[in-house]
Amino acid sequence: MIAAIVLAAVAPSLSGSNSTTVPFMLFDNRMLVQTRIDGDGPFTMVVDTGSYEVDVTPAVARRLSLAMKPAGSATGAGSGSTQFFTTQIPTFALGSLRLANIAAGVIDLSAIQRAIGFPRLDGIIGYGVLGKYRVGVDMDAQRLTLSAKPLPVPKAATSEPFTLGGGAIHIAAAVDGIHGRFFVDTGDRSSLTLFRHFAEANNFYRDAPVRNVVTGVGVGGPIYSDVRRTTVSLFGATIPGVVTRLPRDRAGAFATGSDAASIGTGLLKRFNIVYDYPARTIYAWPSHFFAEKDRYAPLAFTNGRLHVVEDADDPTVKASPSPSPSG
Repeated sequence: MIAAIVLAAVAPSLSGSNSTTVPFMLFDNRMLVQTRIDGDGPFTMVVDTGSYEVDVTPAVARRLSLAMKPAGSATGAGSGSTQFFTTQIPTFALGSLRLANIAAGVIDLSAIQRAIGFPRLDGIIGYGVLGKYRVGVDMDAQRLTLSAKPLPVPKAATSEPFTLGGGAIHIAAAVDGIHGRFFVDTGDRSSLTLFRHFAEANNFYRDAPVRNVVTGVGVGGPIYSDVRRTTVSLFGATIPGVVTRLPRDRAGAFATGSDAASIGTGLLKRFNIVYDYPARTIYAWPSHFFAEKDRYAPLAFTNGRLHVVEDADDPTVKASPSPSPSG
């Protein structure tokens, strides 16, 4: 979830194509794909299962001469907000898919781009496009597929039903044996972020070895968190040693949301996944990232740029068993 806004309905298909497969680049644990808008581009956009609509930046809107209507402010993972506009995108293309007449948002992502160091960041692809398809994320090959027809999955894949709320995917999962409704968010760079009410109610802040540090930047500014490691159970697997954020902000999605936790790409990349929106089912099986040890690296701001402190010790590390695909 880069921005928390509810706006658009699913757009109709313009061409006869009902599927496409495109490469993605994994950058800062976000999937970046190339798109074309109104015949122009390519534009670099984040694939974000935690966002409801398609959003573009003001720079893209100006380049395409899109009319922008003021619509208040947008919030996200940070504790602040930013100005928000609505617009209409005549045509949107991802690979061979062509969509028409998309109601979209216009939001400034430049602070996130500068802080994280994205080579380009032109917008967000959310439920307004993803929601009519089966969305396959092949993490091994770094390829994204959108298909109107069911996608093949291995026999060993785990199936998990999900619900939708505001276009966002929610599943049942557990952290340290405590069950709850978890938000599946490919726009979240982290492995796991506990929502404040859930973390407080279950004493997760107690004994956290890292306190009140910057753990990312979203719409609304920096995200401050405590950090600890937990064991997460999802998709039929048990994964110990997961770097987990405990929000310190008093505003923003993680401070005010009703879910138990947000599962970000830091954890989701351990799986190849098909998000079958029409069937409200996730199919998941281990990727080549599955057995990797989760790493916590402190972040710091230098001249307005967020960077990893590469040579810092990891105070969260303890010996832990390897992830298990069952249990």
